[in-house]
Parts: sequence; C-alpha cells; structure tokens
Amino acid sequence: MSETANIAFIAGKIAKDIFSAFYWNTYQQKDTNFECVHPDKHRTPTDKPKKEHPGDVVFHYIDPYLNKRIHLHTDLKSYGKSTLKVTNVRTALNSLAMTIECAEASSDWRTKFLENDQEAHEVRGLLFVANHDGQASEEFDEKLAKISRNALGIAKDNVLHVLGPNAISRLYSVAADIKLSIVDKQISQRYRFFYPDLTLWKRARAEDERNAATIETLLSPYFILRHDKIVSESDKSTVLQRAGSLVYYSRAGETVEEFVYLIDSLSRYQLVNANEQIRIRLFGKERSSQFKNNFEKAKKRYCAEWRFEDGRESEVMAITIDAISQIAPNYSPDEIGWKEEE
Repeated sequence: MSETANIAFIAGKIAKDIFSAFYWNTYQQKDTNFECVHPDKHRTPTDKPKKEHPGDVVFHYIDPYLNKRIHLHTDLKSYGKSTLKVTNVRTALNSLAMTIECAEASSDWRTKFLENDQEAHEVRGLLFVANHDGQASEEFDEKLAKISRNALGIAKDNVLHVLGPNAISRLYSVAADIKLSIVDKQISQRYRFFYPDLTLWKRARAEDERNAATIETLLSPYFILRHDKIVSESDKSTVLQRAGSLVYYSRAGETVEEFVYLIDSLSRYQLVNANEQIRIRLFGKERSSQFKNNFEKAKKRYCAEWRFEDGRESEVMAITIDAISQIAPNYSPDEIGWKEEE
C-alpha cells in the first residue's frame, strides 16, 4: 500500500475507532497539499522556499466555551523503536507550526477543506504519532519533553496539540468502552459531554445531545459523559438503566485525597443526586491496586467532613468506581509521514 493510501486508510480508521465516539467530524478532503502563503519565511530543511504544506486530515468540532468551530489540521505519523529521534519530532512540529500559520490565512486551505467558511472558527495543529511496533511508547513522551516550545516556530496565537502513543492508547480504550457500554445498554445512544461553568470559562452553548469532547477535555485528569435513561423496548415503563454520568478518570487512584477532590467537584457541578447514577471509570495504564479501597474511604471521609446524613450520604455512597480494559491500537504496519522535503 502506498504512503498516500496508507494515510487515507489510517485517517478513516482514526475517525471511526476513536474520534467518532467523541463527536469529532472530518472533512471529505484528505491527504491534500495547499499553497504556502509565507514562502519568504517558511523554508524546507534544505533552506528552500516552501511551495506547499501537507494536510493529512482535518478534524473539527464546536468548542462550547469558545463558541466556535475548532479545526484540527492533523499530521499523521508512525514510527518504530529503531527510528524514533528527537530531531524527527522537532522537525514534524516545526513543519506543523508553519502549516497552521499558513492555514489561518490561506484561501486555498479554506477552499479545499472547509464546508462553511462563514462561521466563527480557529485552525490548530494536531500531531498524531502512533508507534507501530509497540516498543517505544514511553520513549516518545521522553523525547517530546526535551523539545522546548520556544525552539519551535509557532506563530503568535497559534496552537499545536500532540497525541502520542500513550494518549492514543488511552483514548482508543475509552472510545471502545463507550461503544461497548451502548451495546450492553449501560448507557443510552443519546449521550453528550458535560461542560460546567467555570470561574474563568462560562459555557457559551446550551448542553445538547451532540456536545463533543474537546481535545483539552480528553487530555484533562477527568471528563464527564452524560446519558439519558434506558427503557425496555417491550415495556416503556420499565427502566433498564437510570440517567446519569460516566466519569472517565485518567489518574491512578493512589490516594484518598484525590478522590475526595473528585467527589467534591461532582457535587459542586450538581451531578450527585438521588435521581441519577454516577459511575467512575479509570482509564489510565497506571492504576493503584488500592483504587477501589481508596475511593470507598474517600466517600466516607467526604460525608463525614460535610456531616452528611441519611439521603445526602446515601447519594454519595451510591457512586461506583471501576477500571476499563486497556486496548492497544495499531494503525500502521510500517512508518509513515517522516519523509523530509528536499
């Protein structure tokens, strides 16, 4: 399979296997170059003026806080243990930084990728890096940490996101868990991601059934999926699953204190009540063998600190916790996307 065909295939797999569960969409145009609008300052590794920038796939969703569409112009990469180098990652990030600077100002980019260029939007970069041999996931994070943002040519107000092998694996596992939960009637097909009003950020859009999970949400310590109740198809009066929240938690659950903080947050968001259920699911690779015990202690401590009794105490004690299965994706049989320009 050619690299071009590989990229198109992988983009489709990513959209279906991971990001569809988070309500990310893609545009039809994939694996397409667009004209460089800053050839005077955008140079190839051999110091020639750039003529074009690559575009593997563009994901998009509405950010409920910013109230605009976020376009994630994505560069797909895959590597093996023997070929992962800091220089490769730095070069990829510099290339993506130039690409996003041009995409923001390029009519060619808007013509080729956007379906509606009249709505408020923002173009960001996403470096999606898979490890096809499964032998260097941790090494990628170590090498990424060695690259200073100041050493990259990121234009003012431009944003780059990076999803490395570990993050990809975690999100793949969460997406699989969401889909399996629907099949098993643990959650309804009508679910959405929850965005509370925060001190610095107020939600600009009403909560609806298609609230996507932003990339910031997916990379946060936890995020919340809200779902409707499930009733029996044969008897609509029979409730199979109450409405409520799934809380996907990325930390290890090593301390009682972290769970006290989590419970307090859920309470402040007014999600803890007798009519709805809350289920917490750990999805990180690293998890404490004592996470369930720590959580039970946290519930009791939280109730004692607030002197809850009877009904309110039972609402907190009804919150459950478990861990999801870890599933390792493999999106490429070989390396893609690392070829340098002349």
